[in-house]
Amino acid sequence: MNCRYCNRREFLKLATAAGGMLFFQNNSFAAKIPLKMSITARCLFAGAAVCAEHQKSLPNPHRGEMNCILSANDDCAGADRGIEAVRSGKADVGTSCRPLSAAETAAGLTETRLDVLAYSVVVNRKNPVNELTQTQVLKIFAGQIQNWKEVGGDDADIVIYRQECGANYDQLIDHAIAEAGIEKNHSRLKKAVMSVEITDNQFEKIAALDMAVTMAPRSFFNADTKVLKIDGVLPTRISEKNGDYPFLVPISLVTRTDASSAVNDFLSFMKGPQGSKLIENGLNMNWLKEGF
Repeated sequence: MNCRYCNRREFLKLATAAGGMLFFQNNSFAAKIPLKMSITARCLFAGAAVCAEHQKSLPNPHRGEMNCILSANDDCAGADRGIEAVRSGKADVGTSCRPLSAAETAAGLTETRLDVLAYSVVVNRKNPVNELTQTQVLKIFAGQIQNWKEVGGDDADIVIYRQECGANYDQLIDHAIAEAGIEKNHSRLKKAVMSVEITDNQFEKIAALDMAVTMAPRSFFNADTKVLKIDGVLPTRISEKNGDYPFLVPISLVTRTDASSAVNDFLSFMKGPQGSKLIENGLNMNWLKEGF
């Protein structure tokens, strides 16, 4: 190489500096940073999940605009799995449907609230009960109300269906029961509570048994079941946003307080207009038909 103003070594230095400027000015020149995400409750975190995985029914047209490449686990079991993964260092980002505890915050974790989702109270469509009060719901799931006739229904014992893996509504309803000062009837619950594998199975049982009840994310729909009003309010996107519906879970991402710039960029993406649109689309899907 012949250069009037510099020798070869100086030329390479200048070229490197120019390349660095291009690297920061244009993300298309930048190597994307791999991040590990631990996703539990994929139906609730569809907007985050599609950033890591291809989802035909909920595409992410902005994948190329992110400065990171996300990989996600395929194990949804356990409502606290995402928090545990970040705390142990196994993941950079985790999902959560509850506020962090003081111990988790003290351990260096922080949460980024994305949205909220209503948990519906679901019964068989033949059940004549159409509405319950919040207190009645809590007493049913505490085992204090044992028969549908106690809330205006038929003379039939109430059977409660829950998920084996530890559904998010377990924490939601347990917290609400404790806050209301309602004592659990543990001997009754041993007889009344039946466990199934996943939400789909809950709806199958509710559709088959007139006396059954469960809680499930609002974004699940089934023609053979019925969602009840609670204190006159149905779980809808509007009642989620304005906080009128009583049973709401937070949709949050958990990271470490000393997270990398790539993690913070991803959080900014999810909080921005593009990420918010993905979340909105996910929360308006029928997950029994279109889910993962």
